[in-house]
Amino acid sequence: MGRLKGLLTAAIVVAICFAGNGTRVLASDEDSVLAAGQQAMLERHYRQAVHVLRNGLKEHPEDNRLRLELGRAYLSAGAGGRAIRIFHEILRTEPDNRLAKLELGRALGFTRHFQDSSEIYRELLDVNPADEAAAIGLASNLLHQQRSSEARDVVDKALTFHSNSLRLQEYRDRIESGQLGGEEREVEIRRNSVETEVDYVNDSAGNHSWRSDQRVEFGIKPGLTNRLFFEQQFQHSLDDSLITVQTFTEQLRWRPTESLLVSAGGGAVIFPRVRPHPIYETSLVFQPIQHLLLGAGFSRVPIIPTAEATEHRVTAQGWDASAGWMQGQWQINVRGSRQHYSDENIGSRQSAEVIRQWTAPRLTFEAGYRYRRQSFDHDPEHGYFSPDNYQSHLALGGAVFHPGKRYRGELLGRVGLESVGARQDFRRAWEISVRNELLLGNWTLELDYSKYHLVQDTGAFRADAGRFAFTYHF
Repeated sequence: MGRLKGLLTAAIVVAICFAGNGTRVLASDEDSVLAAGQQAMLERHYRQAVHVLRNGLKEHPEDNRLRLELGRAYLSAGAGGRAIRIFHEILRTEPDNRLAKLELGRALGFTRHFQDSSEIYRELLDVNPADEAAAIGLASNLLHQQRSSEARDVVDKALTFHSNSLRLQEYRDRIESGQLGGEEREVEIRRNSVETEVDYVNDSAGNHSWRSDQRVEFGIKPGLTNRLFFEQQFQHSLDDSLITVQTFTEQLRWRPTESLLVSAGGGAVIFPRVRPHPIYETSLVFQPIQHLLLGAGFSRVPIIPTAEATEHRVTAQGWDASAGWMQGQWQINVRGSRQHYSDENIGSRQSAEVIRQWTAPRLTFEAGYRYRRQSFDHDPEHGYFSPDNYQSHLALGGAVFHPGKRYRGELLGRVGLESVGARQDFRRAWEISVRNELLLGNWTLELDYSKYHLVQDTGAFRADAGRFAFTYHF
């Protein structure tokens, strides 16, 4: 019924558009193809739109209207590279085609080629300073590059030409609130990825841990993705020999609306010399009002921070809840959880964080405060937490560097007080982390280093940690 309704709608649109000519009531074949393709796009049947428009271009290779709509369909379907090639083809024959330039700028922006995209928008604004779509595209690129002050200038200038534009007014509000705005993509351009990550942790208690994991994420359809995860962890200490733990999980993530995300998954953890233990997780994240995100989940996970703890094959089952609020340059995050451990222990965690950002060209400064507390009903003294209570109050400060579209660096430090053990006095504490991210086409490379006190989710030690990861998006 849905497809029949779409075809009838397309037929009615075509008939109305051409009924004004008394000698020609039916549309031409090119116009019928264009209407059918546009109708499929409106119904978000992007692959169907690509099929219809490609067949139409075979019969009418000179029709750049069909070619433009095909590029849009490819972009919505996630094939950004093909869309870019098609828009270039149009501009080779029609170098002044404004719509093709706008779509090319949009496609380059969505594939993270922000500099090339911005050059196109600036050329359009040089020709016509009142070009609203070009101003929105340029501001969106600048905001993606965390150049919010420049984005604000672009929008303010555009509002002098279009003072009643609801789109520009909404877009300015989004800039002020720190959100993406304007020309946002409806679906992810690169919905598939393959990632490999290696971590090494060396703590003050003599524990050493190597962790290697592989993730494969692919889009089943818009709004629905599947993730496969496989992890190997190698642990040893001064008193324990090498122990290997393997974990495998599969997770489905479904976004039925823009404000709701549901995920569920399961798998197994393989401890040495025992049968696999089942693990699982389910979560819900939703946005009840603007600027506010709420989340809740229930899971069963392995507890493997050290070799000593791993020998006891501990798993934990319980709930967690979170809330995040972001407006302008402010962020507030709160999280809590309570878990029942397989050795009859019960643990709880609470954390809160407040962050304020200041943006400048190619640089973003951060400052704020973080509170953490972890407690256990018992102290079993077998490695997954010692002592049975930990809390910290840390001020944070740092900077994010983004000198170009290919590199992003971050230096973040925290300093304050911590209490290690129930009813213990507070003492000085500090942490520091360095992150580096390099974008090379479809590849993302990351290299991080951290020196901090709270090395595991459930263990308070001073530690050094390194991380290397590379991801391929397709």
